[in-house]
Amino acid sequence: MSEKNFNQVLLLCSEFPPGPGGIGNHAWNLAKNLNNMVSIDVLTISDYAGIKECEFFDQKEKFNIYRFKRFSISIITYIYRIFHIIKYVRQRQYSHCILSGFFSLAMCPIIHLFNKKIITIGVLHGSELIQSNILFKFIIMKSLRCLNKIISVSHYTQSLIPIKTTIRQRNIVIPNGVNKELLNYRSNINNPILLSGKPCLLTVGSISHRKGQINLINALPAIKKKYPDVHYHCIGLPLEEKDVLDLAEKLNVSQNVTIHGFINNNELVNIYNQADILIMLSQNKIRSSAEGFGIAILEANLFGVPALGSLDTGIEDAIVNNKTGILVDPYSTKEIVEGIELLYEMPNKFTTQTVKWALDHSWDKIANKYLKVMINE
Repeated sequence: MSEKNFNQVLLLCSEFPPGPGGIGNHAWNLAKNLNNMVSIDVLTISDYAGIKECEFFDQKEKFNIYRFKRFSISIITYIYRIFHIIKYVRQRQYSHCILSGFFSLAMCPIIHLFNKKIITIGVLHGSELIQSNILFKFIIMKSLRCLNKIISVSHYTQSLIPIKTTIRQRNIVIPNGVNKELLNYRSNINNPILLSGKPCLLTVGSISHRKGQINLINALPAIKKKYPDVHYHCIGLPLEEKDVLDLAEKLNVSQNVTIHGFINNNELVNIYNQADILIMLSQNKIRSSAEGFGIAILEANLFGVPALGSLDTGIEDAIVNNKTGILVDPYSTKEIVEGIELLYEMPNKFTTQTVKWALDHSWDKIANKYLKVMINE
């Protein structure tokens, strides 16, 4: 297919800013950059964001964003979403549909039923492939078989696709990107967050067992022996904040831990500029959830901040070991302490390479890879 055959691209996603979430961040940046090359509409639902906040956000974008209503009864919300997805793919002349997030991927058979010409491209982040619910497993496998093309955000995510299927033949890996516009953000907040700690350790991501803040807390007493003034800062939606704080209190390191909650991009730039090391000790396959890549790693790299991340996760695609960061066993206190020591004591070894690595993953380059997939399909 040549570019002149593109009518319009629909991006159907289960998360989108201004609400938090890596899948939403991915969808937003993909839409922004694809819209410079083809016409794109976004159809989404947003949790953790109010109507006015969404309206203000949407007005600033150069592409159309259509948001589903959310009802107090979940089944009504799902029926409403399905009805409107059918309406959009029937009435509008979309040549391609990109599906991101479990519910969006599950819509693939329905989309093809009502628009047989549309080309569907699914984006796999990881969690979609480790569903514990048998019905959900059946739905996602049926949907994957319907997709014209499948994009995994990491080799780890690709490895979760069952080998004994033809699905892998239609799957390629395109990593997550980083928004290099963050370099141009200027904090205009009256009372910016000031980070303490030597070293200053930072995790950006929902406060949850999967994101692995608990793994760093477990190692914090040993880190504190080496660095008495260490401080661990957690940025993100406080989903399981109590578990993290309770463990910190139990290990007598509460005074070395601060949870700041969710913040916007302006403040995030201020945070990255103060951090010494980005920590992402994610745990895999926790409650039907997996770490597919780790966008925050590239964001930190953009500001010259190296990362300490987990082996055997999608993070292996986000970190070049011993060049842009260190990969460790997230349950090994010894490896965590040694990794932090190396990153903190030898920052010049990593800084230049982290910035270059991040810029190699800028979203304009990643969006071009998506465009090539659509052209060749």
